[in-house]
Amino acid sequence: MGRSFPVVAAAAALLVPVVFVGGTATAARARVPVSAPAGQCASEDAYAPGGGTDLGGTPKRFTYAGTPYAGARFDGCANTLRVYYGGYSSPHYSYYEVRYTYPSQLGWYSWQLRMGEYRVATVDAPARGDWNFKVRACAGAIDEAGPKSCTGWSPQLFLHAV
Repeated sequence: MGRSFPVVAAAAALLVPVVFVGGTATAARARVPVSAPAGQCASEDAYAPGGGTDLGGTPKRFTYAGTPYAGARFDGCANTLRVYYGGYSSPHYSYYEVRYTYPSQLGWYSWQLRMGEYRVATVDAPARGDWNFKVRACAGAIDEAGPKSCTGWSPQLFLHAV
């Protein structure tokens, strides 16, 4: 676990526990009461209202030419929200920036996460309501001052977690 990344600060603002497992931001598995009826569980997948290329998958992942892909799913049974991102393994890029908005908060927040082809960030017990996500790959150090060399943003995703 050794290093602290901005996702930890974002998690603190969201009041959700996030840890790193194998270079991926993730949260402790939510516990669902055994008595919870299966009929009350629902999953919602994000979609790209502004378009983009649908790469398929579960959940669907969306991209523009030259950008990482992004997808997201809220799982009501596990009470988790997972953001799927990736598509880059070039040594030119050193981290992904995941931007997001979440219910009852104004403005965009960011996570800077490790590179890789297939990544998943999990938020345990997410706030219910409207979320937005977008992802890009960047070169340089996460804490480096000044302009960064980054890809364009993936399509912006919308997810209503209920």
